This record gives sequence, C-alpha cells and structure tokens, in this order.
Amino acid sequence: MSKLEIISELLVNELTDFEKDVNRLEDSIAKAENLQVKFDTKPLEGLISKLQKYGRQEEHSRNEYLQHIQSSLEQAKIYPNWAVVSFFALVVFSCVLSFYTYSVKTNAVENEKAAYKRGEMAATEYINLYLSENPKALESYKKWADSK
Repeated sequence: MSKLEIISELLVNELTDFEKDVNRLEDSIAKAENLQVKFDTKPLEGLISKLQKYGRQEEHSRNEYLQHIQSSLEQAKIYPNWAVVSFFALVVFSCVLSFYTYSVKTNAVENEKAAYKRGEMAATEYINLYLSENPKALESYKKWADSK
C-alpha cells in the first residue's frame, strides 16, 4: 500500500498546485479586466502635425501646378494667327481667281461664237460676190447644187 499512498499523495499535491494556479489565473484575469490602459499620444501628435503640414504643402504645390497648366491651356492656340489669316486669304484669293477664270472663259466662248458668225457671214458675202462677178462659176455651182 505504500505505492498507493505515494500516488494519492502525489495526486493531492498536484491538485493543490492546480488549484493554486487556477486561483492565480483568476486573480490575473480580474486584474486584467480592471486594468485601464492610458495611451500617450504626444509623440503621435507631433508626427500627425508634420504629416498635415506636408499634406498642405503638397496640396499647395499641386494647386500651383494645376493653375500653371490651366493658364497654359488658355493661352494655347491650335493654329497661330498668321496661319489662320493666310488660310483665309488663300481661300478668298482662290474664289476670286475661280470667278475671274470662269468669266474669261465665258467671254472667250461668246467671242468665238461671234467671230464664227462674222466669219460665216464674211465667207457667204465673199462667195456671193465671187459668184456675181463670175457667171460661169455661178452656173457650175447651180449644176452642182441640183445634182445633190
């Protein structure tokens, strides 16, 4: 029985140690629940103020850059003034030249028709004059015209 006594004594010792550990754990849990943690934010406040200052500087530089871009875009022109004026002058010149060419061509056609009519009348008058001065030629012409 001595073994049984030894085992029971060991068991009793282990149970008392376990009970002490459980009590200590309960005390620690109670202390942890009652513990109020206070955070010291002074080092963070300095860092936050530095970050805010840096953010304001970055926003200011970004706004200046955007204003510079906006002013550049407002002043930017797709085509320079001299190119626009030259283009419109060229268009006007082309229109005037086209109208002049059309009028010259129209006059040339009318002049050709008038010259043709004058030439036709002059040829007819010349032939009539020739035939009236040469009666033999007139007779030959009449024979030729009747044969057709």
